[in-house]
Amino acid sequence: MEIKWLKTFITAVETGNFRVASEKLFISQPSITVHIKQLEESLNVQLFERHHTQIKLTSAGRFYYPLALNIIKNIDESRRAVQLLSQQNKIQLAVAISPLLAETNLPQIIYQFSIDYPQYEIDIIVEDSKYMDELILSNKVHLAICIGKSKMKKIHSEKISSSPLKLIYPIQSGKETTTDYKQLQELIEKYPLFTGHLEETMEAETLLKKEFPQLRKRAIKQSHIIKQFIKDGLGMAFLPHSIIEQDLNDGLLTSYHFTLFYLDSVDLYMRHIREDEKLLPLLQAIREANTR
Repeated sequence: MEIKWLKTFITAVETGNFRVASEKLFISQPSITVHIKQLEESLNVQLFERHHTQIKLTSAGRFYYPLALNIIKNIDESRRAVQLLSQQNKIQLAVAISPLLAETNLPQIIYQFSIDYPQYEIDIIVEDSKYMDELILSNKVHLAICIGKSKMKKIHSEKISSSPLKLIYPIQSGKETTTDYKQLQELIEKYPLFTGHLEETMEAETLLKKEFPQLRKRAIKQSHIIKQFIKDGLGMAFLPHSIIEQDLNDGLLTSYHFTLFYLDSVDLYMRHIREDEKLLPLLQAIREANTR
C-alpha cells in the first residue's frame, strides 16, 4: 500500500468525482483510476461503485474512509515529529572572526564545512579581536579566529597560519614595481603610512620612521578600512599577505618588495575552550584547509 493511493482515495471521496480529484491532485484522471484500483486490490475490497462518471462509496468504502484519514494523519504527525527531533539535534555553533579575516578564505572554509556536515548550524559574527575572549567566556561564541593568542589560561589558543607582513601601496599607472631604495623614498614622500591596526606592525612602523623622519603617519584601527583607503589611493600600510593576496592577484593593490629590514609575520589563532568536543570537526576542517 502506498501513501499516494490513500491520498487519491480521500480526495476522490471528498470531491465525489475522479475528474475533479485529478485536477485537485494535479495528476491525470487515468492515474486516479489506477490508484483506486491498486488500493482496492491491496485491501481486497471494492471501495467505489461506478456509474459512468458518477462514483459512490460502497459500505466497505464508507468504513475505510475514516481509517484512511487517520493513517494519513499519523504519517503527517510522525513526519513532523521526526523533523522536529532532527532540528533539536542540530549542533548550534557561533564563530567570531575579526574584520581582518572577513575577506580571506576563512568564511568559505566555514561555509564548506556546513555543507559537508549538515547537522551543524553555524552563525558567523564579525568582531574586533580585543573582544574575542569576552565573547568566549560569556558563551556568546564557541570559537574565535583572530590575530594573536589569548592571554587567559582558560582559553586555548592554537596557531593555524602565519602570514608575512607586506608594505602595500596604491596601484600607480605606468610605473613598475621595483625594490630600490629610491622608490621607497618616493612612496614615503607621496603617501602617509596608516598605523594603529596591528600590534605586529608597530616595530616596522617605528623602524621606518627612524629611517625616514619625514614619514607621515595616520592612525586607523580597522585593517579592512585601511585596505580600502589604499585602493582609493590615500596611503600605504604594512598588512599581512593573507588578507591582500587576492587583491594583489586582481591588480587592485601593489606590494613593495621590502628589504630595508626584516618584517615580522602575523599569526592567526583559533581560540576556544579546550573541553568543547562539538568543536572538534570544525577545528579539524580549518586545520586541514590551512595545511594545503
